[in-house]
Amino acid sequence: MEFHKILIAIDNNPSSELVALSGLQLAQQYHSEIALISIPEADSSIDYDPPTQKEEDDMMEHNLNANQLRVIEKVFKDYPVKSFVAKGVPYKVIIETAEEWGADIIVMGTHGRKGLPHLLLGSVAEDVIRHSKRTLVVIPVIDSLK
Repeated sequence: MEFHKILIAIDNNPSSELVALSGLQLAQQYHSEIALISIPEADSSIDYDPPTQKEEDDMMEHNLNANQLRVIEKVFKDYPVKSFVAKGVPYKVIIETAEEWGADIIVMGTHGRKGLPHLLLGSVAEDVIRHSKRTLVVIPVIDSLK
């Protein structure tokens, strides 16, 4: 099996670097193209006058673009990378992007949440595993909610 295109799903956590590094190692092995995908999440824990939808979209996209730039600079110094930022249900956006871009494999992390945090937050990786027809590599990462 060969992987010509690898889609790496990252979030706004420092663990994104570990996931990206794993994807890079796979890409180097197969001489693959790489794309990063990030899906902004609204922060509902802040209590203030909410921004307009456009302001919120701009802030989320800016933060994720900044995170993608940080990961690209730190992990993909000499390796070309394409970048996607998309809104929507994370697992659906990841699968749709993989299909549209023609990814052979998806690399993503799982925070390994259990109990109440898993019940409340769900698992994007679990949903991608259940619904994607693509090969999937899931990297376990440390999460502060454990």
